[in-house]
Amino acid sequence: MTHSECDRGGVQVIARAAAILRSLENEPSGLSLGAIAKKSGLPRSTVQRLVDALAHEQLLEVHGRGGVCLGPALMRLASHSHVDITQKARPYLEELSRVTGETAVLMGASGSELMILHSVVSPHALRVAPVAGNFLNIHATAGGKVLLAAMHDSVVTRLLGTELSPLTPKTPTLAQLLTQLEEIRQGEFAADFDEHTLGVGAIAIGLQTPQGHYAIDVVGPVWRMEPVTEAIKAALRTCRDELLDAMRSIA
Repeated sequence: MTHSECDRGGVQVIARAAAILRSLENEPSGLSLGAIAKKSGLPRSTVQRLVDALAHEQLLEVHGRGGVCLGPALMRLASHSHVDITQKARPYLEELSRVTGETAVLMGASGSELMILHSVVSPHALRVAPVAGNFLNIHATAGGKVLLAAMHDSVVTRLLGTELSPLTPKTPTLAQLLTQLEEIRQGEFAADFDEHTLGVGAIAIGLQTPQGHYAIDVVGPVWRMEPVTEAIKAALRTCRDELLDAMRSIA
């Protein structure tokens, strides 16, 4: 085999692997091998072989017969694409934390988890301090609910399943969550008080950018957050609007 033929073969393998990854782009609950073959236009035997190879590199995850999903290594690589929005958001999150006195957080979705992209920690001795790069359950967090509210209910159900993990006695069931998501769609804000972690409260607003959909959270102790909910919402709205204005002026 000539070098030219080897090169063409290598390019073809990469193109086929890319087709498989693209077929899973908007399928957070995964697809079967047959569905991937149909969507990508590739033979099932080729899909099987490439899925096995991609799963070995953690670029895909295989969950029994029913589901092939994007894998953790791909998620880690994707997280670096958020660097630009994180850098732009940093001064606005710092101001949000200063105004509210609580921790300000930028979050993005990663499948059925919520990824912390950046946080500016509250100066209070008693505070909530999420760490960038960590993941939270998306269904029990204010930021996660904002991101889920941008999806159709059927997509949310496929993503999360019918039984949600009860993290605290106040964690919503799927039916309760879907009701909350409809309320979020009618307004701007999502809230989580004791739903993910007892004693911790959060209020969030969505941030729609050319890079994707994000959430801005203010997080702190429930007893300190609840009395100033409206002030926090006003600060979140200002933060979101000023950040979007800055991004538009740069563009």
